[in-house]
Amino acid sequence: MKKVVLVLLALFIAVPMVSDAGSATSRWDMTIGGFVKFDAGWNSQAQGGDYIFASPQSYTGNWNVTDDYSNAFMAAGETRLGFYVKGPDAWGAKTSAVVEGDFRQAGAYEAFRLRHAFMKFDWGTSDLVIGQTWQIWGLMPSFNLLGVNEIGPMNKGDRLPQITFTQRFAKYWSVAFGLISPYQPQLAGGNQAARGVLTLTNQQRIYQMPLVQAELGYKSDACGKIGPWMMQFALSGFAGKTKNARRIGAAGTMWADDDTDVWGAAFKTYVPIIPERKGSKAGALALTGQVFMSQGPHAFFGPWSYDAYTAGSDATGAFVAQNATVTGGWGEISYWFTNNVWINGLYGWGSYNWSNAIRGLLVPGTGAAGNAAIASTSVKEVQHTIVNLMYDVNPAIRFGIGWSHVETGYADFQAAGAGGKSGSLDVGRIAAWYFF
Repeated sequence: MKKVVLVLLALFIAVPMVSDAGSATSRWDMTIGGFVKFDAGWNSQAQGGDYIFASPQSYTGNWNVTDDYSNAFMAAGETRLGFYVKGPDAWGAKTSAVVEGDFRQAGAYEAFRLRHAFMKFDWGTSDLVIGQTWQIWGLMPSFNLLGVNEIGPMNKGDRLPQITFTQRFAKYWSVAFGLISPYQPQLAGGNQAARGVLTLTNQQRIYQMPLVQAELGYKSDACGKIGPWMMQFALSGFAGKTKNARRIGAAGTMWADDDTDVWGAAFKTYVPIIPERKGSKAGALALTGQVFMSQGPHAFFGPWSYDAYTAGSDATGAFVAQNATVTGGWGEISYWFTNNVWINGLYGWGSYNWSNAIRGLLVPGTGAAGNAAIASTSVKEVQHTIVNLMYDVNPAIRFGIGWSHVETGYADFQAAGAGGKSGSLDVGRIAAWYFF
């Protein structure tokens, strides 16, 4: 009898638990998707597979150990997992939500990090996105890469918290406008800078208001398509202000501040020069890319995370802050030998304005005055040259093999043991994806 009572009691407890679990996982139409990603290769510098800049080269009297040795690497942290939900209509709009992450967290590789978390209201000719997802400024995700780090400094695109509205009209045109958070948490490893504040001994960067982003776009299938991609052009940008505060005197004394403008502008395009025919990509040829210019783009360029440069600050409280500019872009040409084998050639270039005028300013530091001369380790210019070949075995499996060459110039010669003022690296890489 006791056993019967225990079994009945267990069933009474288990039934609501099972019911709750079912409603939590399948309340709406939800799909689980993503891919397993594995890549391996060899880097001519001891940097592994997550390279962005080449380390300064060694020279007689100033040897850099990273430049002196090569290394092999293998990793699976770019694996992604996502949940895609279609929910009930609201205000006449189709509603959906996305939660997606990978295992490439800054400072803790192979730890899970959030990539996308947003809801969407779609009225057909317009939509509203609320949450964290790709910025619209400069984003053109038509590149074919073996590693997500490649062309990183060339306005490849980043994910930001935002509220963005898009309106499509006259069949081919669209306009978008939104407010975006001026920081990117996963790029800064969770420190103060990730929350929109640069905290140093004597200086802070503070975002008091969100930034705005906007885009005017044109898209048409009049020239055909290659997969989901059709001819498109867009002009986009962002703008806002940041407040730079500087402590005057010893700890506990007054602060002075100065506002600086932050902005960016980009032109991007995709052109199917030879479109696919009857659903086959064999013989198709595409050209895609973008060019950009930006001032103070802390939120959008993890590699270009330099802060405002200050001049004219003194004991009287005078304070002047100024952001330098960064320019560049990337381009890709793709050709399909068969429907599922294609080759890509990419070139990306980015340059930070370490001009003579900028060199005369100061950057945040921890010295007696709280500032220091522009660091010799600051990157001035970077170039990525990439060639890769991809093969889709079937809709689930893809293989790729490629070569990358990175050249980097620095503001000046490095300190002893860190090398010169430029460097280069070469990487041979293979990758495999399993989409699900």
